[in-house]
Amino acid sequence: MNSMDELFWDERLTELYRVWRERKGTRLAPTRADFDPTEFFALMPIVNLIEVHREPLGFRHRFVGTELAERMGRDVTGRWVDAGLYGEAAADIFDGLRAVATEARPYRRRARLDWHKQHWLTTEAVEMPLLGPDGTINLILRGATFTVRPERLPQRLDYLALAA
Repeated sequence: MNSMDELFWDERLTELYRVWRERKGTRLAPTRADFDPTEFFALMPIVNLIEVHREPLGFRHRFVGTELAERMGRDVTGRWVDAGLYGEAAADIFDGLRAVATEARPYRRRARLDWHKQHWLTTEAVEMPLLGPDGTINLILRGATFTVRPERLPQRLDYLALAA
């Protein structure tokens, strides 16, 4: 991939990733305080904030944008990332979030939603770490969109590490 514009199918994900990198500066990652929701009003419908809990490691949805809730047919705010919520895809989703939280780097996720009732959809997301007050990753800023692709992804999940 030659440029940031070629990383994502949806330009909103490109914009969210660009802003994350800008706000990060020379730090490991930006903080939640670096993002004012009023500045990103147009992107809020595709934003998902996921809390990172440790000992044991777990992930809980803190905020789910309206477009995400409508497309998935449910609002998962307050729910944990587990098999009860994501079925067969739960382990892949959990492992991806673990990578973001432990490696402190952003990832692009593309996945078939063959586990969901809208199985014809493909989702694309950018998942980026946010630092907490103690300097550890305490949130994951996720932007996600959904599309019907003319070609089916060759595998259920494509997870690509991005430049921090």
